[in-house]
Amino acid sequence: MKTKKKSEKRIGKMNPILYHILYPIVKLLYTKKYNISYDNKVVREIKGPAIVLGTHTSDVDHIISAITLAPVRPTYIVSEHHIHNPFSAKLLKYMHVITKKMFTPDVSTVRKIFRAKKENAVLVLFPEGRLSCYGHTLPLVDGAAELVKKLGVDVYVWKADGAYLTFPKWRDKGDDRIGKINASVKKLMTSDTVAEKSVDELKRIIENAITHDDELAMEGVEYKCKDMSRGLDKILFKCPKCYKENTLITGENHIRCECGLDATLDSTYRLHNAPFKRINEWFEWQQESIDIDNESLYSSARFGRCKEDGFMDPYAGEGDIYIDKNIFRLSGVMHGEEIEFEIETGKIGAFPITTGEHLDIYHNGELIYIYPLPDPKRAVKWVCFLDKFMAKKKQNTSTQNT
Repeated sequence: MKTKKKSEKRIGKMNPILYHILYPIVKLLYTKKYNISYDNKVVREIKGPAIVLGTHTSDVDHIISAITLAPVRPTYIVSEHHIHNPFSAKLLKYMHVITKKMFTPDVSTVRKIFRAKKENAVLVLFPEGRLSCYGHTLPLVDGAAELVKKLGVDVYVWKADGAYLTFPKWRDKGDDRIGKINASVKKLMTSDTVAEKSVDELKRIIENAITHDDELAMEGVEYKCKDMSRGLDKILFKCPKCYKENTLITGENHIRCECGLDATLDSTYRLHNAPFKRINEWFEWQQESIDIDNESLYSSARFGRCKEDGFMDPYAGEGDIYIDKNIFRLSGVMHGEEIEFEIETGKIGAFPITTGEHLDIYHNGELIYIYPLPDPKRAVKWVCFLDKFMAKKKQNTSTQNT
């Protein structure tokens, strides 16, 4: 006797009644407070199945993009991180999102994406794979162009100029800057164009469409805040005057070092009394200064790991971490069990980061938070190390293929 195949659970969309209750409230609050304008005339023509690719420079991009795309009830593809928090897990359940593991193979997510396509969903994906910790978009994650090719649907691009400047990732929570945000959604390609293009061509088109520097896009616009520089030491770790690391102190609109550096940041995000005019220039300079061929990083660390209930325990254990151009190593104890593993540096992809707190990695499909000790702010250098390594690896691969 043949066993009847179990039908797959629908992805579905946010409850329309709940959506129509929440949407006008959220739109009013955000639009008025943060001075948001919307260029979204194209939304009226968006019919599922379709995909919207978004630039990812702020931690409220999901909210602003949802407002921009109304009345479409999109299906978001979001990091698995959010379901390990009790509050966001409950909210995302109502939103009918598709969760994904970051920078690790995740076949189940791909299956859900294609199931959503069959349901004529409008999918929203941030193809950088993670939120940038400074005001510039990151490289396209491996597999993004391949996914667009296989989906074979109309492609749109969403962006919000000024979102990073309003909600910089390094700010203290609630310490927003009030200025201007210009949100927009544009059509990038029809399904016919997607079918005609190779994966490499699609990759170039998508990269060109999402590449964004928020400081340049909103140059000269004022963003009001009591303390513009507070939190910047979560991403700036190297002094451009004495070249020492972890000596910067930020606050009261100043960035100071024990060597005598005393730079200021004004309400248009311009630096003064520093060798750089913009934060992005400072950040990229310190990343470029890392010698990935001869330098290695080591730190004691506290670890976060999910409990049996699926929610993250940020005090799961402690141990050590190490990285060089060849290998990343983690060892220690979590929930009373010894743990030790190594991963080739080139196979990690990237370190997602919560600035000033932890960087993240997957091991055997399990998410681990890593809080460097004694100062979690030093997590950003690990991110910079790996990003520079991956950029060089990508460049070497490109050169070999030409």
